[in-house]
Amino acid sequence: MSKDYKLQSKHVVKFAVVSAIGIFLFMALLPDGDGSFNIPLGFVINWLGGVLNSVVINDFGLIYYIAAILITVSFIMTVIAWTVKPKFIEDNAFLKGLFKSHPVYFVSKGIAVALVWMVYFGLGPDMILDQWDGAGLMMDLIAGSTGLMAIFIVLGISIPILTDFGIMEFLGVLVRKIVRFLFTLPGRSSIDLMGSWFSSSAAGVIITRDQHEKGFYTGREAASICVNFTFVSLPFTFVVANFIGLNAEFLLFYLIICITVIILAVIMPRIWPLRGIKDEYLPDVGKQIEEDPEPNVSLFSQATRLAAYKASGTTVSSVVKSGLSNWLSIFMDLIPFILAWGTIALVVNARTPFFDWVSLPFGFFMSVLGVEYAMEYAPATIVGFFDMFLPAVLLSGTEEVYIAGYGYVEEFVAPITTRFIIGALSIVQIIYLAETGILILKSKIPLNIGHLAILFLMRTVFALPIIVLLTRILFRG
Repeated sequence: MSKDYKLQSKHVVKFAVVSAIGIFLFMALLPDGDGSFNIPLGFVINWLGGVLNSVVINDFGLIYYIAAILITVSFIMTVIAWTVKPKFIEDNAFLKGLFKSHPVYFVSKGIAVALVWMVYFGLGPDMILDQWDGAGLMMDLIAGSTGLMAIFIVLGISIPILTDFGIMEFLGVLVRKIVRFLFTLPGRSSIDLMGSWFSSSAAGVIITRDQHEKGFYTGREAASICVNFTFVSLPFTFVVANFIGLNAEFLLFYLIICITVIILAVIMPRIWPLRGIKDEYLPDVGKQIEEDPEPNVSLFSQATRLAAYKASGTTVSSVVKSGLSNWLSIFMDLIPFILAWGTIALVVNARTPFFDWVSLPFGFFMSVLGVEYAMEYAPATIVGFFDMFLPAVLLSGTEEVYIAGYGYVEEFVAPITTRFIIGALSIVQIIYLAETGILILKSKIPLNIGHLAILFLMRTVFALPIIVLLTRILFRG
């Protein structure tokens, strides 16, 4: 923040009003007419998904074609970026990161573009096209009436309303002392926390990576932030909750997630392997951090001033630009990755006993904790290491049941408490190779693939009893 900035009431009003609108859009629960609840943006998502799927061409809704075209364009642009290396990509950091990213993303986009057109033309083996355990299911999840495309179209432009008008800065300043005491981290790491909670886990890692490389975090601090604070955003948590039928219980679902994340963030920086990482700044930049509070100024005043300054620099055009950036990142990177590796994981899970074998210890662990269908859904406790959305996919199975007076209706196979517990676990595990993992491994943060796997397992073991206990106490499903 500029030292010359003078607090103005119009900037405070701008911060307060727009941030309040953002909180309302993302967090207010409104009745949806059938006895359940939804957030305001949820109503918009449902409406948009219905509209886009009402236009049917050759048995596919319009949204399928939008997804197919974007996935195809993403792959073509990635090939061009790696081969032709056009100047407009090479000279633009954002486009270069988008289209000339890690080779894993290149491969993922190639697999995704093949899958999307295999499903469209009905070409390929049944195990790939399967509507229940293959690319057919994944495309339905992505391009269905309440699928990821509709969700991300709405959230992409909505997220800046919540993140770009000062609420992150305001809350960050207020919790600085608590962050240092509880988590052994600099106060500014609260901004990383807010960046993840309100934007995305990738945003939190990117902020942390940048601060580490500029000398504001040591290697230990950066590593601790990445594996404790950068968990899935509030909007995406709602996506998961809605997908597994917990939208009516979302506030309690999110409360239990937040409590669990905080407990783990207190514990894990104090034990191996995070405790063993050297508390050193990068030698080429040294220590640059300075967090002395302003003299004779209250914490609330500092927070308000910083939030107002942030709001003063945010315009309609910057919000649109941020929304477009979100859309490009999601549609050109995240959607192809989810389709590719989601399909692979589903095929492996359905056609081989691999995930059943490796998840056996967690099945027994959940059985001891009293989780219903523990062994059947044990694979959902570990597939999240590859992609954040896979546990929700494994929990989303439904079957037709007959209810007197209603006829045949779709019901979830997994009991609601099992969906609640494993759904919450999938959020607090934090380490997903598809999103945060790749970013961490590409950075200078001192964590390798072995560290990430160990930390993922540790978070799973520590989180399960906490989530089960809180669910037993608070959830009345």
